[in-house]
Amino acid sequence: MNRRRIVVVTGGGSGIGRATAKRFGEDGDHVVVADINDAGATAVAEEITAAGGSAAPFTVDVAQDSEVDALAGAVEDEHGGTDVLVTCAGLLQNVTSIRNMDMAEHDRIWDVNYRGVYVCCRDFGRRMAARGTGCIVNISSTSALAAFPLHAYAPAKAAISHLTSILASDLGPHGVRVNAVIPGYVLTEQMQARIDSGHRDEEAMLRQSALGRIVLPAEIADGIHFLCSDAARAITGISMPIDGGWLSRVTYVQHPGWPPKDWDPDAV
Repeated sequence: MNRRRIVVVTGGGSGIGRATAKRFGEDGDHVVVADINDAGATAVAEEITAAGGSAAPFTVDVAQDSEVDALAGAVEDEHGGTDVLVTCAGLLQNVTSIRNMDMAEHDRIWDVNYRGVYVCCRDFGRRMAARGTGCIVNISSTSALAAFPLHAYAPAKAAISHLTSILASDLGPHGVRVNAVIPGYVLTEQMQARIDSGHRDEEAMLRQSALGRIVLPAEIADGIHFLCSDAARAITGISMPIDGGWLSRVTYVQHPGWPPKDWDPDAV
């Protein structure tokens, strides 16, 4: 029987983080559900334990270096270290122009979405390296690969993908694997709220999916779980798309010859 792993999920109180925490909990791991929202972290930890798993909440703002270090130290003291870190904490951004982008919002997004990930990787990564083992998965985005009108969010996600590659080479010789996933549109609570408020066009998202649907948080969690498994033991330094085929579909339907004149959408 495999040893129970100690898994820390930042942003574990909602969205992809919640699905990820529950996925590792289902696998028998002990999950530290870390989130700035104490109520959210507690609720997810209780969901995991109610299902027969093992979990504990931890309140943390990843934009605060001292709080991240306290989290890493607390897990080290209580459990002897972290086996898996998943950095799901992040903020979304509504569409805007650089002419209208509020710098306070810009800086807060970077503080959480990039700097918070960097500090988490630093504080947990150096502890993992000292023990000679560990796995880190960061959350990038399809917006890291193409131009989106998200002037803080998208560049921060591009930086995450590049940071992941750098850290894989930095920490790999010490037994630590570092990867990222690249979600496309994911039907999280935050995304649903933006659809409901008119800030996201659901029909456009469906058209841009090769599968014709929006990816679910649990499907991102499955990919993250795979990257942390023995089946992925030779994989490090990648950013793996889990996007329902967005990367292929979005350019396909934008071709100036699409659809062809003889196209029948109902043909099999």
